[in-house]
Amino acid sequence: MGLQTEREAHPLSAEDISHIAAWYAEVANPVLRAAAETLEGLMELRATRGTPSLIRSAYTEEDITIAISVDGALKGLVLLGLSYRTAFRLLQQMLGEELDSNLPISDFLQESELARSALQEIANTLAGRAAMHLEAAGKVCMISPPELTMRRGILLSQRDFQRLVIPLHTDAGSLRLEIALTPSDEMPRGNAASFFVAQRIVQPRQSIVRYDFANPDRLGRGVYALLQQVHDRFPTTLNQLLLMRVRMSVHLSPLRLEKDSCAHFLRRDYGWSVAAAFQVIGRGVWLLTLSRSIALRLMDRWLGGPGQSVERPSEGWTPLEQAILRGLLTTFAEAYAAAWAQIGERMELRLTQLFVGDWTEQAATLFSESGGALLLSHRLQVGDETGVVQWLLPAETLLGFSERQRRTGTMPSATPLSHHVAISLRCGWRGEPIPLRRLPKLQVGDILPLQMPLLIWHGDRPIAIGKPFRRGNRIVVRVTARKQRGKSEGTQPC
Repeated sequence: MGLQTEREAHPLSAEDISHIAAWYAEVANPVLRAAAETLEGLMELRATRGTPSLIRSAYTEEDITIAISVDGALKGLVLLGLSYRTAFRLLQQMLGEELDSNLPISDFLQESELARSALQEIANTLAGRAAMHLEAAGKVCMISPPELTMRRGILLSQRDFQRLVIPLHTDAGSLRLEIALTPSDEMPRGNAASFFVAQRIVQPRQSIVRYDFANPDRLGRGVYALLQQVHDRFPTTLNQLLLMRVRMSVHLSPLRLEKDSCAHFLRRDYGWSVAAAFQVIGRGVWLLTLSRSIALRLMDRWLGGPGQSVERPSEGWTPLEQAILRGLLTTFAEAYAAAWAQIGERMELRLTQLFVGDWTEQAATLFSESGGALLLSHRLQVGDETGVVQWLLPAETLLGFSERQRRTGTMPSATPLSHHVAISLRCGWRGEPIPLRRLPKLQVGDILPLQMPLLIWHGDRPIAIGKPFRRGNRIVVRVTARKQRGKSEGTQPC
């Protein structure tokens, strides 16, 4: 077995590597056989093995992971990971029919009882066959009921542990078989022992997401708060435009935000949607996706129909349909720009490319392979039809907001301020210190000395220094210096 080591923590001799490879081959082959039989028995899929590799990690690496806990002659975990797209195709293969959904595949798999039952059946079959083949190889093990996780980045252990990764390629997509087992006896000696992390591996109990790519977390909390403000306004601005143009309203659920990479988002199955790429002037490209059934319903209304979704093939859109779809998605973009404008940000979105059918390969050329991204989703309802509208925003296009937040330290106003809007100022002195014993004796009419200068405040920030004087029957303040970033600048008489 040719092993490739990744993130290797300890130097190994050729003898160490040979010992590790031999041990893994003895343990991995029964598990690998169980996985191949599961795929062939349940889905009639033949799997070809890719090149094995060793990694150290404490997290799940795929969208969906089947985790099987092992005890007895071997201790640890066996993991089977797959993407949402592969899981959807496996489900189609098991049922022997095409499945269609107007929701993202991730939502469909998580919400469909049929999908979860099918994935659990795969997990149970794999666990049973693995136990049988390990016992036949002289490794009597107790295998716990499989745990199904539906998210990347689930924490499996409090520290990284070694695992052997074997890719499995099928006509439905690639899967990832991971073996993280420790021999209970006859532990290898020397540096080879470091590969077999003897620790108690816990069942997945908490969701802690890890991001190794261009980390969207560096955007800071201010950017996420800003996006929340935009998406609080987006439903209203969208309804206003749709009522005006198609005389139809929609209902949007609260925002759901995910952080990941552009490349990973685009590996999901987007056959349920249509999409458009918008050039955001001065920033980059943002991607809008909309459930195809919702788009067809709104397009029917655009043409003066009753607003019904008509079944049609995803390929072969006519020029007229593409023109109407372009107008519809541009309307969504105009509503989005209006929502940004309401928080004081002018955004100009120009539609550059329209996507229908299986468009993910085309869209992937627009984004950096390793760049981080935010996926902002709303569940959208039109009449009795439910779908999803999503914005994919590369993190690099939002960095300007992050820099501005660090400079100002405050959030922008909810709406742009007119120059004629009155703002409140307050003035105040600091008092001279008095003895503590005098404090309980203060009486109405007592006179306390004041320190100069008098400060003029706007909100919580001093903006100027002033000097009081009498003008007629009023006490007014003359600005004697302006405060800027903690410094006084010049004399500014009023």
